[in-house]
Amino acid sequence: MTDAPSRNGLLLGIGAYVLWGLLPLYLKLLSSVPPMQILAHRVLWSLILLGALVVLMRRVADIRAAARGRTLLLLAVTATLIAVNWFVFIWAVGNGHALSASLGYFINPLVNVALGVVVLRERLTRIQAAAIALAALGVVVMAVAGGAGALWVPLTLAISFGTYGLIRKVVAIDALGGLTVETLLLAPI
Repeated sequence: MTDAPSRNGLLLGIGAYVLWGLLPLYLKLLSSVPPMQILAHRVLWSLILLGALVVLMRRVADIRAAARGRTLLLLAVTATLIAVNWFVFIWAVGNGHALSASLGYFINPLVNVALGVVVLRERLTRIQAAAIALAALGVVVMAVAGGAGALWVPLTLAISFGTYGLIRKVVAIDALGGLTVETLLLAPI
């Protein structure tokens, strides 16, 4: 039997994945709107929401203190990576490349593992390596069978998001603070 927090977490997780799955349908409806304009709205409305959360939670001073020096520089890099990722995703869906975008998110876990092994010096067991090889084979089959089209879309999405995750793992700031600072950095652009 699960307790209430676990059940709530599961329901919230399922809800998040359902909303993420419906996002391409919404973006397709906006295909006549330039991708940069959609991205600008995403950044600005996120900034309003995050600003309200940070103020209500009384986190302004904590975030300001954490977002300095190396942390601020790394957040500038992650802000750039996530903006590239969002832009390519929005562009891909709006221009009929939703399958290519999907392929990017199938490739992403493989990029995460590769970055973990190469950069973080993580080691894989034989079973893990076999599972990764099988997953990689599945992605190649999907790319070939589905006519992935321009491979730059899935590769850009996978590499930008994988690198984003790697850097965010080492940045000395929590999720809310990091997202808020990234959004603040993107807002003027």
